[in-house]
Amino acid sequence: MGKIETGNQHLDANSLRYRTFEFINANKPDAPLSRLAGRLLIALIALNVLVVVLETVETIALEYSTALNYFEIFSVTIFSVEYILRLWTCVESEDERYIHPFYGRVRYIFSPMALIDLIAILPFFLVFFVHADLRFVRVIRLLRLLKLTRYSAALSLVGSVLYLERRPLGAAAIVMLVLLIFSSSFVYLAEREAQPEAFSSIPAAMWWGIATLTTVGYGDISPITPLGRFLGAIVTVLGVGMFAMPAGILASGFAQAVKRQEFVVSWNMVASVPLFSHLEAQRIAEIVALLKPRVAVPGEIVVHKGAPGNCMYFISSGQVQVDLTGQPVFLQAGDFFGEIALIEHQTRSASVTTVTSCQLLILDEADLTELMEADDKLAADIKRISEERRAELDQTISRNPG
Repeated sequence: MGKIETGNQHLDANSLRYRTFEFINANKPDAPLSRLAGRLLIALIALNVLVVVLETVETIALEYSTALNYFEIFSVTIFSVEYILRLWTCVESEDERYIHPFYGRVRYIFSPMALIDLIAILPFFLVFFVHADLRFVRVIRLLRLLKLTRYSAALSLVGSVLYLERRPLGAAAIVMLVLLIFSSSFVYLAEREAQPEAFSSIPAAMWWGIATLTTVGYGDISPITPLGRFLGAIVTVLGVGMFAMPAGILASGFAQAVKRQEFVVSWNMVASVPLFSHLEAQRIAEIVALLKPRVAVPGEIVVHKGAPGNCMYFISSGQVQVDLTGQPVFLQAGDFFGEIALIEHQTRSASVTTVTSCQLLILDEADLTELMEADDKLAADIKRISEERRAELDQTISRNPG
């Protein structure tokens, strides 16, 4: 343990503050208590949202008011303790913005996730200092749902995609705003005399413009003049295309974000293989690009003992069992198998069976051979490390002959 050097700071891994930081941020994959605490907080957030919804039912609010108030006090206490702990331990973060004991905490307070944590508890204390509509205060507690972005990878992905695509989305919003102003102005000129109340001004005509551009068409306001109807038809057609633009931007952004995540996971798996760990990042990326996905059902024999070693496998998710020396060996997500038989062009020395449903990534012999033929240094490194791995495997088998 001792000191951990990270950037410009030296973290004391034995300190209570550092251990607390790791606990509340679930930094360690082998920390079941940390993961359990995260799941309990997710459940508490979901219950808070359910309570806010049920409180709007008058009979439930009157009959269970005491229990609901106690639950609110309990929730605010938990969320407040979490907020204080995060503020106290933020200086242990690897982010250099939060290293300073004072200014780092000030910066953390105004970070997006810290503001969400503050909003989660603020309505409770607001009524003690500011006269506010209790119904408004109760409903604003729904903002606690935003805390799920800290624990949900899917919601985090949504936020990152919106941030990365902010410029294209902003450009699309500007185009739609310009189109809304023009369409509302022209229909105002066409309809103001025929319908002076509905189209009394350009701002009033914008309600029609929004309903038409979005193709919702509420029907409460509609043009009646020939010119107005012609403009309405054009605006409707343009609206179909314009509102498809943000959807396309977001779909493309999500696809790219998922692809980036999968690439990082695959890259880390390949880089962890001793055969490839000494390769340059560019070479590892080339290998990642050659991986082919495969889904295996529970109980499926992925590799048969004695079969040709024409590929190797990376485990993206799931668990497999390797029967190597009579004692089963279990491999999890992030592990790999079949590399020695692939490199040495030998038959499989053990059978591999899936224990659970697995997502595998396959590197074929032909693809690896093509890479090795294109780079003599790569070929030499892979063969050298393969020989070392074979020697280690032979020693293991000799120690466990049964």
